[in-house]
Amino acid sequence: MLLLVVSLSACSGEDKWADNSVTPSLNQMAEAPGDWTALDGMVGRRPSESGLIDTSTISVDLNARLGASAKAYRNAMMAAGPLTRRGKYMVAEAPDAWLVLDPEGHAFRAGLRRNGQVEEWSTAGAEVPRPD
Repeated sequence: MLLLVVSLSACSGEDKWADNSVTPSLNQMAEAPGDWTALDGMVGRRPSESGLIDTSTISVDLNARLGASAKAYRNAMMAAGPLTRRGKYMVAEAPDAWLVLDPEGHAFRAGLRRNGQVEEWSTAGAEVPRPD
C-alpha cells in the first residue's frame, strides 16, 4: 500500500508530460515501410490482377493517405494498364487515375480525376513526379 501512495504522489505535479516525450508527426504512417522489392514482380501486370492496390506492400500506406477517397481510387485503378518501369520509378495509369512508385525511397504519388477535378496524394516529404 505504501508503494501505491508513493507512486501516485509522483503523478500529482503540474507537469503531465515526460521530459523526453516526442509527439509523432501527423504525416507519419502507422506501419514501417515493408519490403518494396516484391513490387518488381508486378511489373508487366495490371493492378487488378497483381494486387498492387489491394494487397501489396504499399496498400496500407496508400489507404492511409487516400482516406475517404480510397474506394473511389481503387475502383478507378482497376482499369489501369500494366505497371511499367520508367527509370527508377514504376508507373500504372488508368483513364481517371494513376500511381507512380519510387521503390528505393519507399514513396509514391497517386492521382484521381473525378467531377472534372484532379486530387493528388503523396508520401510526406517525397519528391515523386507525376507520370509523363
